[in-house]
Amino acid sequence: MEHVLIVIPAYNEERTISAVITDLRRYVPEYDRVVVNDGSRDNTSHVVDSLGEKQIKLASNLGYGWCLQTGIKYGLLRGYGVIVSFDADGQHRPEDVRGVVQALLDNDADLVIGSRYCEGFPYSGAFERRLGQVLFSHLTRLLIGKRIYDTTSGFKAMRATVCETIVDRSFLDFHIETIIRLGLSGYKIIEQPIIVRERVHGISMHNFTSVFSYPLKTLLLILIAYIDVILLRRKS
Repeated sequence: MEHVLIVIPAYNEERTISAVITDLRRYVPEYDRVVVNDGSRDNTSHVVDSLGEKQIKLASNLGYGWCLQTGIKYGLLRGYGVIVSFDADGQHRPEDVRGVVQALLDNDADLVIGSRYCEGFPYSGAFERRLGQVLFSHLTRLLIGKRIYDTTSGFKAMRATVCETIVDRSFLDFHIETIIRLGLSGYKIIEQPIIVRERVHGISMHNFTSVFSYPLKTLLLILIAYIDVILLRRKS
């Protein structure tokens, strides 16, 4: 049986982190957990400490990509075979974790994406966001020959071998550019249906400005990832 670590990036999630940890303990007590506190300015750190959870405290807010990268490095250094990324805002359901990990093992996959859309569910949110989701989904089919329906999911299960190939890439945001990089490198990627709950507390990382900035940033990261893989192929 693989040794599994759940990495929980957290930024200002004092109102949700306790329930997330409590439910993870309930539904997957056999999996280890670590909270990566991304320089939270509220009481997230105190709540996690009061629960006795392992916590990595970053000195400042570095952003989701660097935060998750820290948790992955922690997992690799401690020899975990599977690393799961799981959001701290309460939108992911802890009862779905075992299914995502099992899909990784049963299908001999390298990366499993907990997907809101792979069972034909319609894209949700504002029109601009739905449009971006559809376009990026089709872009994966164009670049790696396989359509990934939920390219922005923060709920993933990854083998350690996959983590080792991406953890030191400073340009990664661990979304579509990572999917494309791994797909181009020959890794097996699949999606596992999950249910995502509505955010009740906290502030989403996506706002009016990000509607325009996020797609541009993502396209740049995809281009860099694509060039990086091509250059590595030429060297080998």
